[in-house]
Order: sequence, then C-alpha cells, then structure tokens
Amino acid sequence: MRWQKIEVASSKSYPICLGASLEELGQYLEQRVETNAHIIVISNPVVSEYYAEKVMSGLTNFQADQIIVPAGEEEKSLQRLEWITGEALKLGADRKTLVLALGGGVIGDLAGFFASIFMRGIRLIQIPTTLLAQVDSSIGGKVAVNHPGGKNLIGAFYPPLAVWTDFSTLQTLPWKEVLDGLAETIKHALIADRELFEFIQSHQKQIIERDTATFKEMTSRSLMVKVRIVSEDEKEEGKRMLLNFGHSFGHALETELAYRGITHGQGVSIGMVAAANLAKARGIISSAEVDKLINLLESFGLPTSIDKDKDHQKLVTNMQADKKNRGGQKILILPKGLGQAVICKDCSDEEIVEAWMAITK
Repeated sequence: MRWQKIEVASSKSYPICLGASLEELGQYLEQRVETNAHIIVISNPVVSEYYAEKVMSGLTNFQADQIIVPAGEEEKSLQRLEWITGEALKLGADRKTLVLALGGGVIGDLAGFFASIFMRGIRLIQIPTTLLAQVDSSIGGKVAVNHPGGKNLIGAFYPPLAVWTDFSTLQTLPWKEVLDGLAETIKHALIADRELFEFIQSHQKQIIERDTATFKEMTSRSLMVKVRIVSEDEKEEGKRMLLNFGHSFGHALETELAYRGITHGQGVSIGMVAAANLAKARGIISSAEVDKLINLLESFGLPTSIDKDKDHQKLVTNMQADKKNRGGQKILILPKGLGQAVICKDCSDEEIVEAWMAITK
C-alpha cells in the first residue's frame, strides 16, 4: 500500500490514510477487524453509482451491505436517522457492525451520527469523496443532524476508526461541490496558514483546471491545519472554535433558507466576508486584506454578498443557536490579518447587523 498516514490525536486516536485507493480498504480492514465482520456502507445514489463497487470489491471476506440515502442537506434529520436505523435492523446490524460512511459531508455527518448512537455506538470509518469532506468534515469526529432551530444542533463527538481518503474521487466531483471544499480550504488558510492562502492565490488556474499535483498539495496542507487544531482541542473548548470562522454567519443564512438554494460552502464564503468586515470595523484586519479575501473567493465563483431583501435582524436571531455561544453571548471568530484569527466574545448585535449590512447588495 502506497499512501501517507497522518495520526489524529484524540480520546481515541485514529489515522487519516491519504492517497489510499478505495479498493485497498478491504485489505486494510482484514488486518484490523474480525473475519466475517458485518459491514454496512451508507452512501447516496450518485456516490454509490461511482464508487460503491470499488469499495465492495475489497470486502469479499466480509458480510457487506449497502444503505442508500437520498442526497441533500435536508436528509440530515431525525426522520432520516430513524429510517436508517430500521434499514440497518433489517440487515441484521448489531453491536459488532462496522459503518462505512461513503460520501461527502452530509453522509459523513448522518452515517457518523447513526454509528454513534446505534446500540450505544458501533464502529465507523469515514470515506470522504468530496473536497469539503476530505479537508474538513471527515476530520475531528464531529457527527450530527440538523434541527429546524439550527444546523448540526443534535450531534456528538465520535472519532472514527480511520479516515480513508482516495484523491481520485475528486475527478468526478461537480465544480459546485469543489467550490464547497475550496471555501473551507480558504478558511483554513485565513485562520492558520498564510502561505497556503498565497499558494491558492498563485495557483488559481491550476485549481480551476483540477491539476492533480496542485490539488494534492492544497488538500494535504489544508487538512493538516484541521488536524493540528483538533489534535490540540478535541471537544471544541478553546482553539478548535477557530475552525468555525465564517460558520456563525453562514449557518444563520443556511437556516434562514432551510438549507435550500445555498450550499454549505457558499454559506461559509459569505460568512467569512461578513466576519472579515466586522474585523475590519474593529481594526484587526486591513481593507486591503479584506479585498484580497473577496477577490480570491470571487475568482473561483464563490458568493461574497447577500440580497437586499434579507432581514438582518432575523439573521442575527438565527445566530443565537450557534453551538459556540455561551451564556447568551454570541461568540464569533474574526480574522486577524491573513493567516491568524481570534475568538471574539464581546461582539454586539449592532456590530453583527452592520457586518450583514456591509455585504448586502
């Protein structure tokens, strides 16, 4: 096996296997789980059509079944979770069953949360097939479903046995989904790696053309930002909050739109610009640096503004459901120049409204 292994430190440490082929996963599992173990692959129709056969081809020594979930953020619900539980029981799932979450962030969250609560927790491996999942959502053990009151409000910290990352899955990814991952990658660069920000700036053409070497370099550097941070702060009690840069604003917008008409990456992109404007008003980032962020996002086609018909006060209200908040006080992540960020615990609603207004067009 020719792939790179990066260890994530947590209450239950696990490896990220980078550049590992989907077909090799069965061989890896044969060395780590019991013979004839029951495996359930949870995926959506599109990903399953492309990649399930490759995964299943390596699982001939196991009892392997599939559960196919419709695509879409709205599937991250308690209703869908209940349905998956029923399907798993029909397949004979028990406490020794191993779940393979094959897909992007929605599948990783949904299948992961199912694994965390089914019979009080069964084994899980994340197989991220999108850029967003490979650089962000599959790392750190967060799993969840949504609630009408906010995104990812019902969830857990549940480290997988491993994260199995096959970069070749990015070749079939629609550009819209590539953009979701680019938004998270730019987020990582802005909060912790100025050199990565500059790398993305100088390799825009190669990224748009999906140059393999460029993508591998960018993806590896991006996910390493998350690995470093979550290894220091597994339960989001301090530094890990930095990874939510752009998310407080973005999640509020996603909630307002009921997760329709906007992707997670688009929400994060808009959220980063809103947070950057708040930081500019506070004097911790320059106008020139905010312009660099906006120009980079727009160069890839990511949104940086909201329509003038949006109710700013309603968006502020939506932000009250953010999981970072403490004692009723909104906690925001603000960029401190390019490559650093700070946790802000004293942002007023007036400042937040002004930040929304600054990106309204």
